[in-house]
Amino acid sequence: MRQPDIEDIYLKNMRDIKRRLKYSEIQIHEFKNNQEYLFLENAILHTRKALECIAYASIAPNKKAYSKFRSEAKKPADFRKDYHGAKILKQLGMVNKEFYPLPLTEPKLVGVRQWHYDRLKNGYLTKKQYIKLYDRLGKFLHSDNPWDNDKGYLNLAKDMMEGFSKIRALLQIHATFVQETECRLSFVVDMGTEEKDVSIFKAIADGTFKVGT
Repeated sequence: MRQPDIEDIYLKNMRDIKRRLKYSEIQIHEFKNNQEYLFLENAILHTRKALECIAYASIAPNKKAYSKFRSEAKKPADFRKDYHGAKILKQLGMVNKEFYPLPLTEPKLVGVRQWHYDRLKNGYLTKKQYIKLYDRLGKFLHSDNPWDNDKGYLNLAKDMMEGFSKIRALLQIHATFVQETECRLSFVVDMGTEEKDVSIFKAIADGTFKVGT
């Protein structure tokens, strides 16, 4: 059986994110309608999994370097067993500081068959916000200890919609930079709509390039 390539893995994770965010949003609306905490916990679980899918997608373009880094760590580990999204992000940053999705605006036609993408300046989930949200959601994955303080379910429910918006803004149109090939390559990814599937096209540089700040 053919092993999935980088593009297959990336697309699979992006599609999974779309499904999980849509499902989580429905669950939040159900919670607001009837205050049944099981709906909120469903949303928490699948939002956290969506964040993990971002981390797994980010490994794919950096798999060789990431695998080597993990196997040569002070405590060697098999990257295929990694599951904690925030830790994966921190470790990927040591392999490739440009690993995180680069959010873009809608393309502008600037010449014959030439399109330009500006960077999205704000409103998206930054790396710091990713880690903060991931850790915050993690507190709600276990049953409550009846002798402990309230975790803040209602405050989290209020913030979830903003979280969905920021994740979507990060990914709707974004670039990621691929280390797995001989040429200098990036993916430009469009998450599409409810009716339109995720799509990827490859951008190949003639020579070396640098991602500026």
